[in-house]
Amino acid sequence: MTFNSVPYLCFVALAAALFWVLPARLRRTFVLLASLGFYATWGLLFVWLPLLVAAIVYVVGRRITADPGRQKQWARLGISGVLLLLIVFKYRVFLFSIIAGMGLRTDSHSFSFAASIALPMGISFYTFEAIGYLIDLRQGRVKLPSYLDLCLFFLFWPNILSGPLVRARELMPQLNFRKSFVPRFCFEGLDRIIWGLVQKNVIANMLGIWVDRGFDAGSGAIPSTLDGWCLAVAFGLQIYFDFAAYTNMAIGTARLIGVTLPENFRQPYHAATPPDFWNRWHMTLSRWIRDYLFFPINAKWAGAPLPLYLSLVGVMALVGLWHGAGWGFLVWGTLHGAYLVVYRVYESWKTARPSLSNSRIAAGCWRALTLVAVTVAWVPFRAPTLHNASSILSAMFFRFAGGSAYGSGFYGFTAALILFCMVEAGLLRKLGEMEDRAGVDGPSPFRIVVRPIAYAFGLLLFLLFDEHNAQFIYSQF
Repeated sequence: MTFNSVPYLCFVALAAALFWVLPARLRRTFVLLASLGFYATWGLLFVWLPLLVAAIVYVVGRRITADPGRQKQWARLGISGVLLLLIVFKYRVFLFSIIAGMGLRTDSHSFSFAASIALPMGISFYTFEAIGYLIDLRQGRVKLPSYLDLCLFFLFWPNILSGPLVRARELMPQLNFRKSFVPRFCFEGLDRIIWGLVQKNVIANMLGIWVDRGFDAGSGAIPSTLDGWCLAVAFGLQIYFDFAAYTNMAIGTARLIGVTLPENFRQPYHAATPPDFWNRWHMTLSRWIRDYLFFPINAKWAGAPLPLYLSLVGVMALVGLWHGAGWGFLVWGTLHGAYLVVYRVYESWKTARPSLSNSRIAAGCWRALTLVAVTVAWVPFRAPTLHNASSILSAMFFRFAGGSAYGSGFYGFTAALILFCMVEAGLLRKLGEMEDRAGVDGPSPFRIVVRPIAYAFGLLLFLLFDEHNAQFIYSQF
């Protein structure tokens, strides 16, 4: 049951209505059962997996709290167990292919069996949340709850499939569901859900038709220089609107029952530098990597340049592999690590040249370089093979060729979306000002007239462009 489907909209409407009708003492049980039911719609086969992760965290967590002298060992054991599940279910085929590529013998039956096992939905997200929880527990930032509380934390249906990645200390206190209903929950929730439906069905799916055609490794066509750049830009826009759509719908769904999830995007293509991009793109993953991986690794080196640079590349390569078990994802992550290293080197070089700190020319160059670098990195991320990626990149940079393979609709639609991204921040500001003028919860022309019209128009667009089986890109990770 995908978020952008009529069954899901019916499910969330019924679930939100029942949630507020039920007494507060029954809401936790209801949300846990609703979350289990929602996850089961993706297949009953793996419903046990998040329950097992919760069991590992609970058992290890009890040992951490009961045995202070061996907290580190217990935490490492729990993290290893969770990572083992992630590796087995997500990276088994990739590891088999590496072994085969090294010339080592592998059993073809075992490889076929490994390839036949589906990827459990959301495993990349709830395993990272479990690891973060164990680290926080060991460091005394959270307390050990009951096993059912952990199940609710990991299975909470608005964010189990593709985030946002949440921390126990920011979500679990909200899961007592003691808030009273206020109309603002509905307005804020529906705003995000309806906009998410439009982002996914109208924008991301439309771009996906052209992007899939251009990146198809079996097409045999080498794109022109114009088409190579347009495809890279189009996929950058597609994945942004696709993932932002899911995030908006997740945040909106949670808001309908009074829960606030963290933001995940902040106009990422307005980034001024490579680090700024990661402060705007998939922000909850960025802070997870920063706090639980990058900072601990670099703490022992006291800021020494070479270990810092190596860790940046290594950590970002792991971020790439987190997105998917393939060489293209590894290249994408490594490229972003290299971008961060180059900017760090520039920052060190700039300290001896104060004039660069206030240079608008330097700032403009970095903004343009960041946008180009991010766009280039999307090519191996999306391309089905590295050979396909190299063909597109060579057309973009080395083998200049004229011509175009698409109609004016593709170029016009892509250009319109670029323009929209340029003015998006200003539009959001204006909408926020309209909301502020409307007051907190009272009636206003904005709520009584504008919002219902916008909701109806958004739902109409969703239905007109509904493809029924179009999944979100990040649900594959």
